[in-house]
Amino acid sequence: MEPDQQFGTLLKHVFYLWHQVLNERLRPRGVSHSQWRVILELSRSPVPMTQSALAAELGVESPTMVRLLDRLADKQWIAREPCPTDRRARLVRLTPRAQRLARELETIVGEVRRELLQDLRASELAASIDALSKVETRARDALMELRGRPADAATTESARAPRSPSERRSLGAPGRR
Repeated sequence: MEPDQQFGTLLKHVFYLWHQVLNERLRPRGVSHSQWRVILELSRSPVPMTQSALAAELGVESPTMVRLLDRLADKQWIAREPCPTDRRARLVRLTPRAQRLARELETIVGEVRRELLQDLRASELAASIDALSKVETRARDALMELRGRPADAATTESARAPRSPSERRSLGAPGRR
């Protein structure tokens, strides 16, 4: 296997296995993979999120997000309210019960992260972050180009506001993983 092919395959496997470990650790709390991702995303967001922004951030279709939010509302973990600036949109917020759960989830996510990264030296981790950041930038630029927008538009947009969770965390936003 060529190194670039091996990189892509390994990246996919690590992502999958990392999430499987998290899922197993969170299962006793009655939280599914899709549910814990929503709860953490909402808890880490510095501003209320609309359902559509949440769906886009997590990479799921809007109808899927609505069903997921219905299940979270049934568990009394989220509340939805009208958006004051867009009458078609709904803002999603965590209930106090889910805010406590989010703190537990952050602890578990941190424990898993430390466990899985424990034998990496700081320089190895920094080099990995640098390499993945370059790949992320190239992928974002390629998407912009494929969607008919110049890559420098992506640069202008990213200068205004971070769009992905990794961008927000790299800028020191709440909820570092």
